[in-house]
Amino acid sequence: MKRKLRSILWLTAAIVLALGGLFKVSDELLPARELTADTAVHFIDVGQGDAALLLSGGQAVLVDAGTAQSAESLVSYLQELGVTELYAAIATHPHADHIGGMAQVIEAFPVEHFYLGAETTNTATYERMLDALEERDVPVSVPTPGEELVFDSGASVAFLGPADDVPADNLNNRSLICLFRAGEQDVLLMGDAESEAEQSLLAHYPSLRCDILKVGHHGSSSSSSIEFLRTVQPSTAVISCGVDNDYGHPHEETLENLSLAGVDDVRITAQSGTIILPLNPSSSSKENAA
Repeated sequence: MKRKLRSILWLTAAIVLALGGLFKVSDELLPARELTADTAVHFIDVGQGDAALLLSGGQAVLVDAGTAQSAESLVSYLQELGVTELYAAIATHPHADHIGGMAQVIEAFPVEHFYLGAETTNTATYERMLDALEERDVPVSVPTPGEELVFDSGASVAFLGPADDVPADNLNNRSLICLFRAGEQDVLLMGDAESEAEQSLLAHYPSLRCDILKVGHHGSSSSSSIEFLRTVQPSTAVISCGVDNDYGHPHEETLENLSLAGVDDVRITAQSGTIILPLNPSSSSKENAA
């Protein structure tokens, strides 16, 4: 029984890859729903990693969980906000800077839904996450493009990718791409998706737009192509990266592309700390908190 979840994941991955051509992605997104409660997104400072908390109507969804080194501070941050359980947790892809703290999060909070990609790895970090999911008996799903998680408030998270035309030889490009829809405001979270995944996304959703973009791959030059940015037209871009990181994130090319695409409001966790953006339709202000 200890290996049950692993067997299910491997089987699911095989089915998804084998039937890839049967999955169709429609450009028709479900209509936005009217919000019934305050909604916000917190881009949590986890150093050189990713973690975003989606809040709406008393429910919380965590997208990625930073590194193992940031796990304790991430759990503390959620607790200080008053989070007692997670409506869902999403692991965009199995790299340690995105799932490093996920095991501790699962151990600290009941999780109603858990989503991850079809790709699996044999790393100790991934194994610890699976152990925690098994021990807490958390239901796990591999979402298909177009699948949607709806909050009680009317907000939703739509899974837009990766589509079957994105090769599985690059885990960054196989990141789950999520669109957080909050009334008339949309937040696009790109995981570590690079230009190839961006091209696929635009091919399937040519009319895709967003108000806030969580920039892919920590601001690497492998992501945020000018074509992609000019198509989705965000008014605000958020880059999650660590202070003086070894990768040089965000790259100057990415910052230049954002400027050329007309994105004047660029926020970087390495400079600002945790970034909080309220999405309540009754308030047009956007706040930033360190």
